[in-house]
Amino acid sequence: MKHNPFERLPDTVEIGGKPVRIDPDFRVGVAIETELLTDEPDVEGLLRAFYPDGLPADVEAAADRMIWFYAHTDEAENDAGDTPRGGTARWYDFAQDADALMASFQQAYGIDLERDSLHWWKFRRLMFGLPGDTPFMQRVQYRVADLDKLPKEQRKHYRKMRRLYALKQPEKQHRMTAEERDAAMKARVRRRFEEARHASEN
Repeated sequence: MKHNPFERLPDTVEIGGKPVRIDPDFRVGVAIETELLTDEPDVEGLLRAFYPDGLPADVEAAADRMIWFYAHTDEAENDAGDTPRGGTARWYDFAQDADALMASFQQAYGIDLERDSLHWWKFRRLMFGLPGDTPFMQRVQYRVADLDKLPKEQRKHYRKMRRLYALKQPEKQHRMTAEERDAAMKARVRRRFEEARHASEN
């Protein structure tokens, strides 16, 4: 039977053949993405937030399932359009764009991101589907627009707005594919947890 796109979104992951309850709220997903962009991510803190009933015994599998859940993509996110929805380069930042995202969700969907709960996957679908006239998508368009394809009279304005909304965090030189990004995140999670466990044993 084919996958039903309207099935209830999961609130468990399978580890060792058994379902384990997770916190699927978008705030946890945002925390995972934000933390994994740092040089020293708090892996144990992420896992404890993701697994509210306690850390599973198989920590490597738990980390793998957390990254799988975080990195989940569907057709809505792969509809590239003019924005790079595959993950080869960063075109938004949750900390820098928080106000624009809150205003955009309120404008487009009537959702208050400070108050309402949303499944991480649903949040991503809605974020990637925001209309072009919302504050968030407007600044994204300034960041990703191909200036060479714009009329000459618009280029100066776009350059000015691109400087205004430029991401303040330094970009990595290597442009990774989505698969490379997910593999790198998994490796970083495993490495950081092994470092923490080795330190605690000593």
